[in-house]
Amino acid sequence: MKLTINLATKRYVNLRQLNTVLTACFAITALFLVYLVREVANNQVEINKIKSQSAAASRGPAGAPPVPAEQMRELDGKIAFANALIDRKTVNWISLLDKLEQVVPAGVALNQVEPTAQDPQVIKLTGMALNFDNLRVLLENMERSPSFSEVYLLSQSDRKVGTTQQGYSFTLSCKVNYR
Repeated sequence: MKLTINLATKRYVNLRQLNTVLTACFAITALFLVYLVREVANNQVEINKIKSQSAAASRGPAGAPPVPAEQMRELDGKIAFANALIDRKTVNWISLLDKLEQVVPAGVALNQVEPTAQDPQVIKLTGMALNFDNLRVLLENMERSPSFSEVYLLSQSDRKVGTTQQGYSFTLSCKVNYR
């Protein structure tokens, strides 16, 4: 006796349940779409309200005469001058100290880092070196570095502390490229 099972005779997909799930998903998607369209419309109303308030504020108070174009140009010039002064007076200390850390060798200690008043790109460095070779290495490192240019040794002198310790104090000037 040979038994065979024909699986094609019975339907295994419950269409009623599938249709119910699909209808529920469609309803949820439609509600979400309605919510998003409403949010976009509300946002557009807010944007239009802000634009109209901005336009009203730029016109100035009601009844006030408009600012002449010549006076606006003069004010823009003053603002540009003030911004240029602020840019010249500010020093990017983190960048400067990072660049110095890369070129200062062991045996050299910097006591003072001072930007000049005329040009913040020109700095004056004061420090101590254990021996003249360390000072020479510092100058060579700064000259090789793309961050420093116009490196000048302004002064250098022997320093003795006690009977056994000695070193060289120095002052140098250089231009710094902060980029």
